[in-house]
Amino acid sequence: MNWLREERRGRRSSARHEALRYQLEAARDRGRLEALVLADDGGILVSSAGESGVCEELAAIGPLMARAPLGMPLPPLLRGGEVAVRPIHLHGQDLFLVALGGNVARDALLNHSTQGVHRILSAN
Repeated sequence: MNWLREERRGRRSSARHEALRYQLEAARDRGRLEALVLADDGGILVSSAGESGVCEELAAIGPLMARAPLGMPLPPLLRGGEVAVRPIHLHGQDLFLVALGGNVARDALLNHSTQGVHRILSAN
């Protein structure tokens, strides 16, 4: 009785930019994150959920943090928060899912969100 199952995603869109935003917003809400962004290799914001200034700083610092073996100092808007980065390699391009804050389930949430981003960007 699959037709009785409730849709697991609250909002959907066939437009990639909207689908990414919805995915990030849902993950941010579930994980009680302050912000969650998808950034490209140059630190440019691709999609985000959270306050715009914080999201811009997360996008800029995410790729650098992913490459720094011992971490690095955080910019002013991010100080005092815990930042986590998940690299995503897709179609020959490096992207980064970057989160600020969160609860104990953040790692599992980021892994799930990484799969969602991959699914959205791989769709035809």
